Amino acid sequence: SPTMSERNFEKVANLPSFGRIEWRVTKLPWVTDGPYEGISGTGMVSIDDDIYVVGGFIPGRDGTSDSRATLSSHWTWRFDTEAEEWQRLPDMPVRREYVRAIATDDSIYFLGGGRYNDDEPPYQAYDDVAMMNVKASDPEWTIVDSLNVPRTHMAVGRVGQFLIAVGGNEYDWEEKGYSHNTIRRTVEVYDLEEPDAGWQEKAPMPGVGRGWAASMPKDGYLYMLGGVTWNEEGATVATRETLRFDPAKNAWEALTPPPVGISGWEGALYEDRYAIAVGGVYRPNDGTKGAWSDLAFAYDMEEDRWLSVEGPLPPGAVFNDPGVVILGDTIYVLGAEGPGGSHYNYFLIGTIHAE
Repeated sequence: SPTMSERNFEKVANLPSFGRIEWRVTKLPWVTDGPYEGISGTGMVSIDDDIYVVGGFIPGRDGTSDSRATLSSHWTWRFDTEAEEWQRLPDMPVRREYVRAIATDDSIYFLGGGRYNDDEPPYQAYDDVAMMNVKASDPEWTIVDSLNVPRTHMAVGRVGQFLIAVGGNEYDWEEKGYSHNTIRRTVEVYDLEEPDAGWQEKAPMPGVGRGWAASMPKDGYLYMLGGVTWNEEGATVATRETLRFDPAKNAWEALTPPPVGISGWEGALYEDRYAIAVGGVYRPNDGTKGAWSDLAFAYDMEEDRWLSVEGPLPPGAVFNDPGVVILGDTIYVLGAEGPGGSHYNYFLIGTIHAE
């Protein structure tokens, strides 16, 4: 499929400009090269100036055995952004892909995700949650309270004392994996100041269940951008909405929607004002063919408006389910899936030039 930048959509071209991103292409030294190996569906967060990556789908496997489970990573990696060097940390206690991660000041958490199995069912979603204090002298993973609903492809984030997990897909093999019956509206919140209470279900997101949304926290809210659902007829439908959740009030609010419907993108907060969302799949919802997105978009959270970003992602059209982190004026984009089931080990480093 052609990329969004080649299609030159009027809705995108007419947006006011945010600025541009100047991209540099590097590759992950710990994942086999693509196009049919690589990695996607990792959990990726930052603490201070280090980036942490957990789990992921690795079609080239990790070389430890022929088990189908080795398609799902249990790796934990740390990237020193100053030295641009990778360090392997203790493996996760389980293998997970399309997992999500949340960072606190000193710890990383992984939530849910899926895994291939050698028995029945061949694939399923899980509710596991574990944490690791990365600043400890001898860091190790500790299993903590599980989610109430096993899910992949959630929107997540930390808002103050709350860890939040929204939506996602409760994979069911008999439902062919993804359907109207497996996509979730579920919202769960974990209060770091009351850990004994575990994960508490809160007000479900408005409208339909969805997953594959970009998410990021700001000023007491968790923002969720776009995503995808399945209707009762089995059709895939983009959820072209911008929503935000207030965990203190247990309330949702709808804001200005994205200019186009995109799922499978991910984003991060820039300058404590802009959400920059990268990659994904454009889904027009009008019967016409979609496209792989090689674009970045900016959402101005203070003025509630969407902006265009110059500089398509190189090499283009391979960025569904990426990891995204922003530190200062630098954006990092890791892995992802492209056309025909291709996967790559690209690790893009972009310099943000805001106007």
